[in-house]
Amino acid sequence: MDALLQFLLLIVFVTLVFSQNDLQEEFPPGWTEKCIGCMCEASSGCNQTLECIEQNEVKYCGVFLLSDIYWQDAGMPVLQGDDPTRIGAFERCVRDPYCAARAVNQYIQRYAKDCNKDRVLSCDDYVRLHYFGEANCERPITSLPYYKVFRNCISS
Repeated sequence: MDALLQFLLLIVFVTLVFSQNDLQEEFPPGWTEKCIGCMCEASSGCNQTLECIEQNEVKYCGVFLLSDIYWQDAGMPVLQGDDPTRIGAFERCVRDPYCAARAVNQYIQRYAKDCNKDRVLSCDDYVRLHYFGEANCERPITSLPYYKVFRNCISS
């Protein structure tokens, strides 16, 4: 499946996530389907066949390259009928584009803050939050390949 088709399929999944807003709250300003879609593109090229990768003894999986800690901070969403305490629940969720998008959505809603210090909550804050995590989202990001792919996607 080519990258464009994968990206379009993810947009369908993301639209479903946005239509079902698990937290039943308003979305933070700037948190849009395009924003989460470009985060996917920057993370993995929205490659649904990507295996988990390990870096510094942390495993990152799925189209958003989520770690187990991120997934836990997101509230441990699971596939329908699964149990978050069951072995492998993390991997099953983050390898499923819909469940992974739900995890990212819940994480952003939980931790949304002004990471770039421009006094405006926007997609730029959320991409930093996703990449660095809540505690480190103020770190410089503009020179990273991840951010460059994100900027190209979001501006197209």
